[in-house]
Amino acid sequence: MKITLLSPPFKKDYMRNARCDFVSLSHSQWYPLWLGYCGAVLEKHGHDVQFIDAPAMGIMHEETLKLVQEFQPQLFVVYGGEKSRDNDIEIGVRIKKAVKCPVVFVGPYVSAEPEEVMRLSTDVDYAVKGEFEYPILELLEGKSVSTIQNILYRDGSEIKKNALRPLLTGEQLDQIPYVTKFFKKHLPIKNYKTPSEYYPFVDTITGRGCAWGICTFCLWVHTFIPGVIYNLRSVDNVIGELKFVKEQMPEVRSVMFQDDTMTTERADELCDGIFKENLKITWSCYARANMKYPILKKMKDAGCRNLHVGFESANLAVLKNVKKGTTLNQMREFAHDANKAGIQIHADFAIGYVGETVDSIKETIAFAKEIDPHTAQFQLFRPLKGTPMGEELRKKGQLTAEGYPNYPDMSEEELRYWAKKAYRDFYFRWGYVKKAVGNPEEYIFTRFDQMARAVPHFIWKKWA
Repeated sequence: MKITLLSPPFKKDYMRNARCDFVSLSHSQWYPLWLGYCGAVLEKHGHDVQFIDAPAMGIMHEETLKLVQEFQPQLFVVYGGEKSRDNDIEIGVRIKKAVKCPVVFVGPYVSAEPEEVMRLSTDVDYAVKGEFEYPILELLEGKSVSTIQNILYRDGSEIKKNALRPLLTGEQLDQIPYVTKFFKKHLPIKNYKTPSEYYPFVDTITGRGCAWGICTFCLWVHTFIPGVIYNLRSVDNVIGELKFVKEQMPEVRSVMFQDDTMTTERADELCDGIFKENLKITWSCYARANMKYPILKKMKDAGCRNLHVGFESANLAVLKNVKKGTTLNQMREFAHDANKAGIQIHADFAIGYVGETVDSIKETIAFAKEIDPHTAQFQLFRPLKGTPMGEELRKKGQLTAEGYPNYPDMSEEELRYWAKKAYRDFYFRWGYVKKAVGNPEEYIFTRFDQMARAVPHFIWKKWA
């Protein structure tokens, strides 16, 4: 069977492949991991896959339509976003009618409200909640839709929702071909970049789910791989993929493990696997701010360059509201130990969580400057559908039409002001300027296009 997997066109520099979707000021694009794993499974079973990541390819609606019409798939899969939801449905239905085949909507954003996606257009044939590799495979193989777990489908005017299947186990994840091999075949890796990683880089995962799994704002742990769970590929399988990248993708300078949170235990066994094979490779991952120096030093020795860390806030009340589970002392010690080990930190903060005040924002900005990570992000918090914090604010009516917080004592505009100020205070201080001047290749030359776009937004332009 011929099948098209599509991350649809929307706006320039739009990215829907992360844990939230946004227009990237830094021109960042993560790889479409979940679509990639689906494509790898389908190809393994003999199907002919057309893979289109329109935002990364820089193509818009007409060119996307033309590509799919030329391919003439028998099933068409759309990986939807939240900001782009109406756009995704419109282009999905348009392509469906042009090629005359069923359309399926998938992904974490769709998993938050699959029924709503199907209600918005009667031309949406199916939606999948949760992991979608095998539901899509079973559709292609002609299995009765009423028996396919995770699928929502139409029965006349009624939308029916099948039971959920168990999450894929580590053994089942080992059976999926390397997603990096699939990306090598289907994607120009030059289209993917992010300020925290060497260019070019590639994404993969070593395990699905989050061992912490309760943060109230997180989309994936509440809608896609829900709960406190971390289903791991075998170390041998992961090391095999790293060998593939080294041997078959020599242009790749860094591998980003997109596990929700790399635990100490997982990092330890991966490092052992890298040492055993004497594998010289640079990699990064997500981590909680409670790892200790011995494992951080071991990770550095095994090639770890950068840790993406969700500090979120420096205010204890806010941290409690989001159920982060870390303390300021833990975060300080972690930042100190990572720096001592020689690992860079990309620090993620958000402005606008429940309980936010001007004072709490000032605490966060001061803390970010104190721990002095390599790079920092001060995202304007956008509560996502399907998350506990998102649903709480919707019930209270404390969201704008665009979905941003609008509290009685702190408006959306005030939060926007402070998010922009956080960037200015962090990046335009003497300490950071001195680091940049001292290492211009790392801080300036490789990021000039990103800086040229981002700086005006931080200073005077309306944050779009």
